[in-house]
Amino acid sequence: MRRALFLAVAMAATGLVGLNGCTTTPTHAPYAWDIYDACAAQTPSFVAMAACGKQKRLAICQPTSSCSAFGNAFTQYADALAAQVTSHEISEAEAQQRFAEYKTRAIGDWARVKATEDAGRAAAAAGMAASAPRTCTTYGNTTNCF
Repeated sequence: MRRALFLAVAMAATGLVGLNGCTTTPTHAPYAWDIYDACAAQTPSFVAMAACGKQKRLAICQPTSSCSAFGNAFTQYADALAAQVTSHEISEAEAQQRFAEYKTRAIGDWARVKATEDAGRAAAAAGMAASAPRTCTTYGNTTNCF
């Protein structure tokens, strides 16, 4: 039951399920949560999912040194939960629930940061366009600049 809830929350939070129930293919490099979601679909074990996610993520980002700080934190959280399950401090179900909650918050935080960065880039581009050199044409006593 909790596993199904975990997968439903995970899929909804990552936008893998559209409003009509169809899945979409991401057009970006996989985000950390995409990688972990793929691993979660392969195994019911949280510890195995965490190990799979870490291995696949590092295989993707380490060769080019493109591991993000966000993805690193995501991986560390999954590893910490897996260690707690392994040492019997928490159950698999508790780890899955905590991970789903963390992922939902993390994705929201990431989206807010991304939106802020995008707005900053748009403002910078508008400023550059406004201050860009103009082409001026003079016709008689009138000069028009574009």
